[in-house]
Amino acid sequence: MIDKVQHAGAGLSFLFEAGQRPDAAVLRSALTSCQAQAQITREEPGALEIVANGLAFECQGLAPCEANPVGSPSATYGFSPEPSFDGLEAVQLHPGAHLSGGLTLAPVTRALLALSAELAVALPVRAVVWHPADAAIEPQRFSRSVLAWLAGGAFPALGLTALTQLGEGIVVSRGLRHFAGQEVTVRAGAESLAVAAGAVDRIVRQGAPSSITEWVLDGRPFRAEPSRHAGQILVWPAD
Repeated sequence: MIDKVQHAGAGLSFLFEAGQRPDAAVLRSALTSCQAQAQITREEPGALEIVANGLAFECQGLAPCEANPVGSPSATYGFSPEPSFDGLEAVQLHPGAHLSGGLTLAPVTRALLALSAELAVALPVRAVVWHPADAAIEPQRFSRSVLAWLAGGAFPALGLTALTQLGEGIVVSRGLRHFAGQEVTVRAGAESLAVAAGAVDRIVRQGAPSSITEWVLDGRPFRAEPSRHAGQILVWPAD
């Protein structure tokens, strides 16, 4: 049986002002302007199946169907001033039913994000909420950072993961598990946020370490150690 909640949790939501959600025709037009090779293969009331790079994704919540309520995400990035999410309406995009066994596979995630990065700026989107991190990202920032990463740049740790400062120089991630199977906890004093972003980028690029490993992050030596029982990678200064 398909777990619809699990599929939605591996995707994202485009948030729109009330009355501005696209219908199928508007989304079809937006797809024609995208460089990503994508086509609509199935259409239902309020929903479409979109095939991009040979992978099928479900788009749900289109007008004129009734809008689903939008909650406030746990983290926000790139907004000034901070937005209100009251009254916004969501259109979801997530892996399709045939991808049940591969929701976190890199080709699936990269194809989803490549398509989403273009749609985020082709439509009047107010915010993009990446579900694995429960993080809202300003659409232009989302598009730029995702496309830069897909082209070989730094992983957008502030957005595709959420980094939370706990005090005493400790930062924890949320959403890294989607990319690497584990989260990270960083202890690095005043520079913990920058070090955590570097650690996330390294883990996404190289995979989680299997034993204690020495890294250089933000110009300083650190040790990284997997904690299997907690599903965490622990990072602390080596000096």
